[in-house]
Amino acid sequence: MSLDIVILGADGAPKKQVSIGVDDHYRLTRLVGEDTGSLLARLNDYYADAEFAHAELARLAGEVTALRARCHDDKRLFSFLEALSELSEAAKLEQKPLVVITD
Repeated sequence: MSLDIVILGADGAPKKQVSIGVDDHYRLTRLVGEDTGSLLARLNDYYADAEFAHAELARLAGEVTALRARCHDDKRLFSFLEALSELSEAAKLEQKPLVVITD
């Protein structure tokens, strides 16, 4: 089971995605903490869907960059954040939101 962050295609199916498993998700939520102002706090509930609007993606990218600087020793989490950053950039270029889907 994973939490998938996706760009949806015209047919409503995921076109591009990154996934995070439960163990990596736990470490991510510990880094994000209880900051309710953080966009990444939307990922705190592993079993809830969420969305990042196109207008929020620049701010999301900043949060991801800051977290990457704090977890460079955690290869799997760093890799997930790097992939999320790339997915966020793709969504910005396509002018689409990022959708979080529980799998």
